[in-house]
Amino acid sequence: MERNNNGYHSNTGGRQRRRAQASPAKKKRPGGKKRLWIVIMAAAAAAVCIILAAALPMSQPAPRPVHVTTETASVSTPAPSAAPTGKKMLPAMQTLYEQNSDIAGWITIEGTEVDYPVMYTPEDGEYYLYRNFEKEDDPTKEGCLFIDKNCTVEPRSTNLLIHGHNMKNGTMFHTLISYQDEAFYKEHPTIRYSTLYEEEEYEIAAVFLSKIYKKSETDVFKFYQFYDAETEEEFDEFVRSIKEQELYETGVTPEYGDELITLTTCEYSQENGRMVVVARKAEKEAQAAETAAG
Repeated sequence: MERNNNGYHSNTGGRQRRRAQASPAKKKRPGGKKRLWIVIMAAAAAAVCIILAAALPMSQPAPRPVHVTTETASVSTPAPSAAPTGKKMLPAMQTLYEQNSDIAGWITIEGTEVDYPVMYTPEDGEYYLYRNFEKEDDPTKEGCLFIDKNCTVEPRSTNLLIHGHNMKNGTMFHTLISYQDEAFYKEHPTIRYSTLYEEEEYEIAAVFLSKIYKKSETDVFKFYQFYDAETEEEFDEFVRSIKEQELYETGVTPEYGDELITLTTCEYSQENGRMVVVARKAEKEAQAAETAAG
């Protein structure tokens, strides 16, 4: 053993330390070769990927444009049931229809508050009784004007029965009450009702007071049950009944084949009372003459 300033140690230990210091140098050679091979392989793989990526787009066919056929369009975007083939919506009605497809028309009585959309939900006849155009519960309880669920819009019923509230603030169908005065009728003898496809003019044929009768009451005129005339006799019977009950003579008598609208609202002089205004669609020639005169 040899002695130094740190104490005793053996020469064997010194040799072990020298071998330990020399051993890493011997192990570097195989490890370096392995890492070199990994680098070479990675570079080769990257080169292959670059070549394939450049070649693939050239070998694959260009994507074809998608063509929408009539058959596929009818499946993905079905036409509304009230939109017959060949008809085009009025631009203003198209805009409203896109907002709410329950709209069936628009009714206006010039010089009055009546200027509203008319809704149609045959699956739930009173859906708009207390809902607004946005289908939200209406806190004012005005709701919307709506066509009776027993009517059809397309094809059109002989008579479109349109309901609306009699609001104390003068909105909705409160105006109808004023038709009890003949002078008011003479100032407002026509009604404009536009469907989704056509602007129409109607001449008021009869104004009368009625009521909702009990089911057990059979020998009475239930105006609210006339929608379609199966025969000329049935149509004439309805006309005869409204003319018998009219408050004054209008000089307008509907004929078989005419299209009618019946506007109705609550009237409080009797229990379940109703104010009723029946109008017939004017001939296009008469409408044109009236427009020209105006």
